[in-house]
Amino acid sequence: MKREEKSELISALQSSLQQANGVFVVENHGLTVQEMEGLRNELRGLVSVFKVVKNRLMKLALKDTDFAPVSDLMKRPTAVAVATDALAVTKVLAKFAEAHPNLTIVGGKMDAELLNADGVMQLSKLPSLLEIRGTIARILVEPASRLARVSAEYGKKEQQ
Repeated sequence: MKREEKSELISALQSSLQQANGVFVVENHGLTVQEMEGLRNELRGLVSVFKVVKNRLMKLALKDTDFAPVSDLMKRPTAVAVATDALAVTKVLAKFAEAHPNLTIVGGKMDAELLNADGVMQLSKLPSLLEIRGTIARILVEPASRLARVSAEYGKKEQQ
């Protein structure tokens, strides 16, 4: 890769890091091309970038960003997921890592906290924002629907 291409890649990574709400590092040793494509397809829409990048270039891109501590996780050849929906990315990575033992989750950073592999796995077990909204909506609607059912039953008894 020429120097110009490297600087373009670094600036593209930095711009995607500015809109990100999470960065996750995985080691992809032993995965086939089809398996990596499958993971890319699952992550599509949830990440702005999922790329196997030289650690040195990624560390340069991470420098002077909120995600700078992630560079400490990059020791072996890695792939990096720059997430736009971090919680959903943890779910996809955890599910894929269970099905493909050659994929190793190293860690990542979401919000203010640097996460190790266990932290990413724990986050993957949390409900998504849509699931939480659905639960809240169900909790809010349930008392009203119970009241309506009781009133309907009471009305049926009076008619008989």
